[in-house]
Amino acid sequence: MPSLVLPFAEIALSDLPVVGGKGANLGELAAAGFPVPPGYCVTTEAFRQFLAGAPDDVLAALDGVPAELDAVRAAGATVRERLSSVPIPEAVVATATEAWQALGAEHPYAVRSSATAEDLPDASFAGQQDTYLNLRGEAAILDGIRRCWISLFTDRAILYRIQHGFAHEEVLLAVVVQRQILPEVSGILFTADPITSSRGIVSIDAGFGLGEGLVSGKVSADLYQVGKHDGKLVDKRIATKELAIRPLPEGGTEEVALSEAEREAPVLTDAQAESLAALGLRIEAHYGQPQDVEWCVEGDEVFVVQSRPITTLHPLPEPPPSPESVARGLHVYISWNHVQSMTDAMPDLARSLIHLANPLGKAGRPVLHTKYMASAAGRVYHDATELFRLPLVGTRMAAMVEQSDPLMGRALGDVVRREAFSRGGRLSATLAMLWALFLRGLPVGIHTTRHLWFGAPEPKVPAIADRLEATLTRWRDRVDAAKPGVERLSTVRDMVLAILPDIDHTLAPIFASVAANVTLRWFTGQPTVVDTMLRATPHNVLTEKDEALAAVAELARGDEALVALIREAPEGDVTQFLARVAHPTFRDGFAAWMDRFGARGPGEVDVSRLRYRDDCRPILRALGAMLDGPPNAFAEQQAAYREQALEAGDILVSAASRGVLGPLRGRFVRRFTRVGRQLFAAREQPKFYWLRVVGLAREVFLAEGARFAEQGLFTKPDDVWFFDIDELVALAGGDHAVAEKLDARKARFKRDQETEPARVLTSEGEAVVAKHSDADAPEGALLGVSASAGVSEGVVRVIHDPAAETLQPGEILVAAYTDPGWTPLFPQAGALVMEVGGQMTHGSVVAREYGIPAVVCVPGATKRLQTGQRVRVDGDHGWVLPLED
Repeated sequence: MPSLVLPFAEIALSDLPVVGGKGANLGELAAAGFPVPPGYCVTTEAFRQFLAGAPDDVLAALDGVPAELDAVRAAGATVRERLSSVPIPEAVVATATEAWQALGAEHPYAVRSSATAEDLPDASFAGQQDTYLNLRGEAAILDGIRRCWISLFTDRAILYRIQHGFAHEEVLLAVVVQRQILPEVSGILFTADPITSSRGIVSIDAGFGLGEGLVSGKVSADLYQVGKHDGKLVDKRIATKELAIRPLPEGGTEEVALSEAEREAPVLTDAQAESLAALGLRIEAHYGQPQDVEWCVEGDEVFVVQSRPITTLHPLPEPPPSPESVARGLHVYISWNHVQSMTDAMPDLARSLIHLANPLGKAGRPVLHTKYMASAAGRVYHDATELFRLPLVGTRMAAMVEQSDPLMGRALGDVVRREAFSRGGRLSATLAMLWALFLRGLPVGIHTTRHLWFGAPEPKVPAIADRLEATLTRWRDRVDAAKPGVERLSTVRDMVLAILPDIDHTLAPIFASVAANVTLRWFTGQPTVVDTMLRATPHNVLTEKDEALAAVAELARGDEALVALIREAPEGDVTQFLARVAHPTFRDGFAAWMDRFGARGPGEVDVSRLRYRDDCRPILRALGAMLDGPPNAFAEQQAAYREQALEAGDILVSAASRGVLGPLRGRFVRRFTRVGRQLFAAREQPKFYWLRVVGLAREVFLAEGARFAEQGLFTKPDDVWFFDIDELVALAGGDHAVAEKLDARKARFKRDQETEPARVLTSEGEAVVAKHSDADAPEGALLGVSASAGVSEGVVRVIHDPAAETLQPGEILVAAYTDPGWTPLFPQAGALVMEVGGQMTHGSVVAREYGIPAVVCVPGATKRLQTGQRVRVDGDHGWVLPLED
């Protein structure tokens, strides 16, 4: 028969189903020799017997309860009331009392809940059930056990289980009965910083009296931080401590006001803090992961009364840097997702394609991973350590990044200035990096100079487009010719590996355009006029996409049935939609548009995301918005922008042509105006090619996913996204053990989606955070970065999914990010506000093209602003001012 009571000496971590998370950890710690007060666990079998004495439908009140507080309160009260009259089984009373007497009936005890869904690696359930301190006597302890059992159904515990997907009937409760320590001081120790996620810091909260005051938040705590590398105190902050919770002689606890001297006195000496940190690190080493440790001090003895995994840390970069490299110093990582203005978590296959396409560190080898790229929390990161450690380069590079993304730049500057980062520099690595940069930069620099000064710029972007189109056609032919399975997947792998070499010829024209426009802003002193000159640039695939879509909209105008279908925006792919279209000219035009641009879509850098051809709704909503306006409005708008751009160019040339050196200055500005405008659209060509490669790869992956599902390896074709490209090749080759990773990958991806992405990350997992300066902004303004000039007032529309949501003319578009998949919304927007981005990211560039104000890099904009709220967006100064609640 299963045990009703187990002493700590008989408990191991594997006994979690029997004694719950807290009990299993205490037994594990005691067996490992850590200073744990003696105790025992009333097992989950005892809880089962307690529930068996309750009415059969006692938990029925919880069935189908939503994650809404009022509903949870009502259901919880019903369950608790019914359980309160259920007696403790006699066998449980007998065994629990016997165990208590064996430990010493004269001692006070702490009675603590220990759920089977508690202190888990991915969900701590901290504080969800009750604890009762300083209980004396048999009756008090038995009553504490009953109240712990019933606390499994507190409102907070019920709500937590609903939110985290745990079934109520599957979570059982054990109870820890442990000798009560009567401490002078107590606290909580984290073997990683719970705020920044840095694994290089041990963070200790400490207060006088029992630790319950700190856990409940009633008592202010001193903070001590100890560096892991040398074990020395690096920071301490002494709080003003108003009270302490202390045990009463007769049992129970009381809140005691502290004396004036105690309020400001340090709880720990530096040596005590360092000793506690060393104890915490031994516990972390035992478990092999960062721990949240509750401790207390009685006399000269330190006791551990709980340890559990820290479940809220930002994941570490994977693959990690080599141990030798980490030993030399801290590494710094830059978020590729933030640079691309797409901060959503991506599944394994999507990230593996980005890793594969990266050529850095491969030296021609067709490997997937190198030391220069990593993943964390479902996002991709560049290891920029070697570049930022270059003498006299790191701080300058951080300042340059700050010009486009202030929060990223300032965070990088913070890391670069740390001794732990700079000490890792080596002369050999510096020279190797400088030589690599020289070899890479020299040919690009030569070609950039050629494009800047020589040759007509007008035909260059069309020539780039033709060359990339021919390259894509060759790859499509190779993919089509390959046999399904290993051969076709390997061909896709080769295609992705070749992306950077295939687009290499576009870099020099792009740099030439950037150089020309940066020079014009400086040389003419008229940056706003330069921005106007860059409106409606020729051969720009982004504006071509919208112009072509507007032309398709005109084909539907006047056909009431077709317009009604467009406004309906039915779910489905392009084939399903066109099957319902009777208008042949529109059908051909829409199909042609999809053939050229259908590989794009919201979040398009992620191969797993739906494309326009997979889900037509965003495009149909854009068509509907265009049909709401006057005929040919978009074409007329673009024509007006082109005229404004040409006039701006003339203004720049005319102003430069004045004075003695006017003819020479005028020729210089005219040349740079031509180059800056004509080559501006070159920057979109590499990404357009890349996304069509990804679109082609997506078709192959879904076909292979369907084959794996037919073989019983997957439950559905979309499971393919949870394996990297090399794993899919192995799976196709017969290594079916790879498929066993599926459930764990899905669970990790779910966690990644809930993790706030870090702009800058260190090798210790620290999410480095910087803030904007609020010196010049009005009170209450949300601070960001000016990305497109102008001021606009309007009503906010917060949009998370452009496939499911739309924008009314003049509304302020507020989004976490935008990419080219969002551009159908831009013609309707009165202004743009984004949580990420810089002056040259997609949303900023498109906003300037459309002449709408934009403020980007506004942390938490989608949460701090609400749909329907009226705001003023100041694109001149970079802030958003709410005008009403």
